[in-house]
Amino acid sequence: MTGRFFADATAAQVDKLARALVAARVFPDEQTLRAHHRDHPWMIQVSGRGDVAVLDRWRDHLDLLGVEALWCPVRHIGDAVTHLSSCAAEHGFSGLVSSPVRSSDVPVYEAAGMRVRETLAVLELTPVCPAAAPGRPDVSTRTALAADAEEIIAIDGECFEPFWHYDIRLMRRFLDAGGVTLAERDGRCVGYTLSTVDRGSAVLGRLCVRVSDRRVGIGSLLLEAAVSRAREGGARHMTLSARTGNAAALALYRSAGFADTGRRYAFLTVGDETGRDRGHRIGSLMGR
Repeated sequence: MTGRFFADATAAQVDKLARALVAARVFPDEQTLRAHHRDHPWMIQVSGRGDVAVLDRWRDHLDLLGVEALWCPVRHIGDAVTHLSSCAAEHGFSGLVSSPVRSSDVPVYEAAGMRVRETLAVLELTPVCPAAAPGRPDVSTRTALAADAEEIIAIDGECFEPFWHYDIRLMRRFLDAGGVTLAERDGRCVGYTLSTVDRGSAVLGRLCVRVSDRRVGIGSLLLEAAVSRAREGGARHMTLSARTGNAAALALYRSAGFADTGRRYAFLTVGDETGRDRGHRIGSLMGR
């Protein structure tokens, strides 16, 4: 076997990679990394020439394998995509989803057989200063609790297509980490936002409002809460990614002071993303 081929990472290789994977926030800590490798050794792949791929199920309701991280030179991407696609098929998945790919690297992935699923624009707020949103006496915000997971998932499923909306596994992970804020109106949950603060940088990962409660300022209230949290956490700047075709979201963020950085990245897929029944079966077998 030559150095170009991937293989399941050994425990010793994971030990060597642990610090870098945690520093890059591929995993929150070394304990989580080792648990992931213990439960699914094939989901961390390494090659003899030093390439690394970290895999996980994309969403529990979809039959897709996600690439959480791919560390390799651009010239190796074609080989990596070929291998990871085969790996997905070998383990019963119907398709593969890339990690976020810079726009400049998209042609290399397309040459390897992947297609662009979505392009996102990166916006940034510097300095982190919340724009005051008009108050609404019938709407309040609070930090989400573990018990809110099912209701948040219901809102998420209403606001996003299946490819994008979260599953309960991911939502519980976010709730455990904190940073999920709910908006409540007349005693019911109408929207939420997800944000993180780390080493002086904040990321707005999600903001959504039920369709029936939009255009009354709830999105602005949630955005103000997320930016305020980032500022209190010491963030010097805050970034977010929005689909380039989502004009309403882009207008909201720009009105709050977020500027388009000009950076774009894409998620690409290969295979069939519509499989469901087989995905649920695999999810049960994997204990996910």
